[in-house]
Amino acid sequence: MTARPIPEWDIGRAVGGSGFASSVARAANRRRLRVFLGTLIVALIVSLAYTFLRPAVYRASARLEITPAAAAPGSVQTQISIAGTEPVKPFLTEVQVLTSRPVLEQVRKRLTDAGYQLGDLGSDPIAALRSGIQAVPVENTNIVELLAEGKRPAILAPMVNTVVDVYRDRLVDAYRTATETAVAQADAEVSKLDADVAARRREVEGYRLRNNIVSLERSENEVLARVRNQSDALGKANERLATAEGNLRALTDAAAAGKSVVRARDNPTLANIEQRASQAREDLHDLERSYTQEYLATQPQALALRARIAGLDRQIAEQRRQSQQDALTEAQEELASAQAAANRLKGQMAADRRDVAQFTTHFNEYQAMQSALADLEKAYRDAVQRRARLEASERARMPQLRVVEAAATPAAPWRPLYWRDAAISATGSLVLALLAMWLVELFNRSDPAPAVIVAQTLTPGLPAAPALQPLPAHASSQDVLSSAPPSLLPQPFMLPRELDPDEIAGLLAAGDATARLTMLLLLSGLSVDEAIALRARDVDLAQGVIHVQGSSPRDVALREPLRDLVAARSADGERILMAGAHPVGEGEIDAQILSAAHDARLERASEVDAKCLRHTYVAYLVRQGIRFADLQRIVGSLPAPVLGAYAALSPAGPPAALAGIDLAPPSVRGEDRS
Repeated sequence: MTARPIPEWDIGRAVGGSGFASSVARAANRRRLRVFLGTLIVALIVSLAYTFLRPAVYRASARLEITPAAAAPGSVQTQISIAGTEPVKPFLTEVQVLTSRPVLEQVRKRLTDAGYQLGDLGSDPIAALRSGIQAVPVENTNIVELLAEGKRPAILAPMVNTVVDVYRDRLVDAYRTATETAVAQADAEVSKLDADVAARRREVEGYRLRNNIVSLERSENEVLARVRNQSDALGKANERLATAEGNLRALTDAAAAGKSVVRARDNPTLANIEQRASQAREDLHDLERSYTQEYLATQPQALALRARIAGLDRQIAEQRRQSQQDALTEAQEELASAQAAANRLKGQMAADRRDVAQFTTHFNEYQAMQSALADLEKAYRDAVQRRARLEASERARMPQLRVVEAAATPAAPWRPLYWRDAAISATGSLVLALLAMWLVELFNRSDPAPAVIVAQTLTPGLPAAPALQPLPAHASSQDVLSSAPPSLLPQPFMLPRELDPDEIAGLLAAGDATARLTMLLLLSGLSVDEAIALRARDVDLAQGVIHVQGSSPRDVALREPLRDLVAARSADGERILMAGAHPVGEGEIDAQILSAAHDARLERASEVDAKCLRHTYVAYLVRQGIRFADLQRIVGSLPAPVLGAYAALSPAGPPAALAGIDLAPPSVRGEDRS
């Protein structure tokens, strides 16, 4: 085992440097100690002096439950609404009263009378008391915490308890005054309304008697009842007149037409004559059926029957004429009677119309007076009810004050907390001393220490280890640890996902026209950049060829259904792939393919993009055993790592000629893959 010799100048530097470094370190430590202790002592003196020299402040507290007086029924609002804000609740109002100036004035007076010295409160003791006393309501309750702070603990508890006593007395006095005032107002209101109702009743009754008004029912009043009866009688008279006129007109028309208006059943005489004539005709008819006319012309019985029938017919005619004349006379008399009755009733109604109008005016005014009297009586009843409720709810409306916790003389100061503040001061002083020491060392950094010499023994027969590389002067241990380890082997090229024929067919079926055109271009050998840069002039539809420009110029065969899609796009504009009026980019192409993959319900759809489709087409050619030189004439030039990765997909055996390679996958041509 041999050791690498160390030069003499290196050994001397190492030995001399050790003593120098020790002296420098001791000096630096003494400097750090002086700065640390000096800063710490000064900071402790200042902070602790401030902490312990502050005067002690004591606090006494009491808890009160305040139930404000309920509002007087129907007269006093229970809440005062302020525009744009929430209603002011009586409880919060009472909290403000606790620390009001009138209450504090009574507190000062009682404390002075009790022998407490309040001379240290200054020229305005009320303002001093208000600054030291505060009322804090407890949320969602009727409890308020009354707090008093000061430097004299002996007076704080009596001060708080005196505030409570004064407030209780004010509550009772205010309630008593408000109750007496409210009851007096209610009594005055009831008395006034009672007098008004009595006066109005006398007025209404006098008006009724003067105008002969029986009641509010119109049918019960004499004038209106008489007019109504006359109206009914006039209606009946008009009906009788119309009937008489119709009867007379019918009799006159029948007489003019030669018709009989008298029926036999209505005239007993006429009925008897017609019966006798009918019987004679029946007897003559019996003879005519038994004998001939020549024989009957000589028979006295037949001649007598004919003469009798003729006489009876004359009697019937005369009787009908007389009856018709009598009927006309009766109809004329009935018409005259009905006309006279109607005229008489009209005259009476005309005479009473003025009385009716005057009575109607008085009646309407009487109704208005009755309505006003009813309103006044209702107001009187309401006032009586309010007074009754006010008297009945006197105890319920009485304000309540309950002392949940009375104030006690504080035994310890509330603030400051000397020992807590002392600990905070000590901690802050320590941090300040460390910060001062760090700042001093920041501006007193020494030069870098000399390099360390490493001696290494070599073992015979083994190669020497590589020499250690010196670290730069500014390098830190964190930089060394965080540096990436050197790569031992080159990382292999990772191929994208390869789609099977069913996935390709589903992807083409789910995409729109633009997405399908893009996918067919990628499955024909074009890269993404070549598909984006493809223009209409690069397409030769007659020859069925796409002339690909760029870094790998070549001709790609144009087959169906890509031919129809390219033909439709080449006639529209300059570029083949367009999104509206703008050419598409690589991000839009990936988005279109991803959307089609999701719509086709492909597994791991997020892995499907333009690179995946191009890789699928290249892998399809490589798996057929195509020569890599022919492959690059179809899909363009490929980097060496990519070609090396695709070499693993090539089948065993000699490569196949280009003529034997199927350049269009069956799923692209739409053929059955089963």
